[in-house]
Amino acid sequence: MGETDVVGALSADGSGVEGLGIPVLGTDQEIKKVTYSHTVTTFCVAIGDNFTRRRVTQSLTKSGRTVTQAVSRFAMVSNTALVSPDAQLLAGSVVNASTEIGDGVIVNTNASVDHDCRIGEYVHIGPGVAIGGNVAIEEMAFVGLGARVIPGLTIGAGAIIGAGAVVIRDVPPGATVVGVPARRIDDGGAPP
Repeated sequence: MGETDVVGALSADGSGVEGLGIPVLGTDQEIKKVTYSHTVTTFCVAIGDNFTRRRVTQSLTKSGRTVTQAVSRFAMVSNTALVSPDAQLLAGSVVNASTEIGDGVIVNTNASVDHDCRIGEYVHIGPGVAIGGNVAIEEMAFVGLGARVIPGLTIGAGAIIGAGAVVIRDVPPGATVVGVPARRIDDGGAPP
């Protein structure tokens, strides 16, 4: 994908991020006004919350807009990886061989996804996460800051992996796990 000129950004409170050199055009609630006043047709949706990111993306595409990916020039992506055209790969992220990254996925700063992984739609892989090879992460899951997932596991749809967790077993859909090794906290702490 070629480079794109950035017109500006929206943020929850309209303040933006200092030091990026990107003008803030308004708040998230002003998206319709901003899109029409600036004749913007292509968006990069990098909202951290999976549900909000999916809702905004679907709203934009239904209105005839295009949602595109953003891949940092400091990201490393294998030429055999398949990355959705609306995924976000931030600085220092690594996506290795034969991995598939689904629609609306964020692979955050310094996160790595090893070989032969399958990352479902609207997953958020937090900063500093390490995903071993042959891992499947199903749609809408969240993997928190610095977590580790050993090779060959499945993280179920909508699961939440807490910051710093070390996942050594499959995680069922909708489960929340924390700790080293990761244990389930949404059902009294039983192993996943």
